[in-house]
Amino acid sequence: MVSIIVPVYKSEKTLRRCVESLCRQAYADIEILLIVDGPPDGSGILADQLAKEDARIRVINQPNRGVSRARNRGLTEAAGEYIRFVDSDDYVLYHGLDEMVRRIEQDGSDLVIAGFDHLYFGQKIEKLPHTNACMELASSYEDLKQLYMGGFLNMPWNKLYKKELIREQFPVDLNLGEDLLFNEAYIRQAARISVLQQPVCEYIQDDRGTTLSTKKRNDKVETALLLYEKTKAFFQSCYPDVGQFAFLADKVCTTFLDEVEGLGFAKDMTYAEKRAAVAEYAKQTRAFLQREGIRKPELTLLDYRIVFFFLRRQQIGMTMLMIRLRAMVVEIVRRRKGV
Repeated sequence: MVSIIVPVYKSEKTLRRCVESLCRQAYADIEILLIVDGPPDGSGILADQLAKEDARIRVINQPNRGVSRARNRGLTEAAGEYIRFVDSDDYVLYHGLDEMVRRIEQDGSDLVIAGFDHLYFGQKIEKLPHTNACMELASSYEDLKQLYMGGFLNMPWNKLYKKELIREQFPVDLNLGEDLLFNEAYIRQAARISVLQQPVCEYIQDDRGTTLSTKKRNDKVETALLLYEKTKAFFQSCYPDVGQFAFLADKVCTTFLDEVEGLGFAKDMTYAEKRAAVAEYAKQTRAFLQREGIRKPELTLLDYRIVFFFLRRQQIGMTMLMIRLRAMVVEIVRRRKGV
């Protein structure tokens, strides 16, 4: 049996669609654990109603404690041999779970990592791993590196886990990156990993109009540095003979650049505040590269390379100009696409 853990919070508009997609799965030997995390809306009432419609659904209520504690509660309640996590605003594809169970049993593996459809502002982007193989972890450094760089280790909802191998729960002291750390802890216990080169769910993202506060931006950068150290230790433990993991530093630089370019959309900040934030990011970027002995990170996107050129040289005025131009271009494209 597969235990499917669904944290429920402020999801009364999406929960029925999500749960009905789970109930219609080709693979029927499931239990659906709806962890109702003290929501202020009617999603808890809806969860109770859904449980009356399908005997495989179980509702577990708790005070609002956050998504990590909700998932951890699900782990303690789960009765299945396998574990799958689903977000309450996602949609699970009909054959997804069936294929995941087939692969984990056919390959004799400990984990399945699958692709997904990313719905961003109503547009579907198919995100697939680079391979469809079964990996022996000890000899698959390049494959694991590619999965990390592709973002396939960052989330739990594109994976199928064995309950008996889950030694550590989700960290509860982080607001960002807890999923990655959970996956890294689990992968340390896994000898074989099946990679499924097909989408198993739709991940829905629509963050239009949202901007981060200064504190949250600083927290995100601090978390990126923490995850860098943790992930470097993870790869070193898996592959002690590999000397350098420069690609991890590339990821940190990408996080810095994400935040810098995001300032172009921040409507709650004055020009002076944005300029001060860019100057701080420039200082942090330079200090990080010097500390890690990195001369030039590998950045794939052209706009990142342009912004980084000025940011690293602490040319704040030119950096500000570049992020303003990029924000203008993005807004024009969004208007033309009607998003």
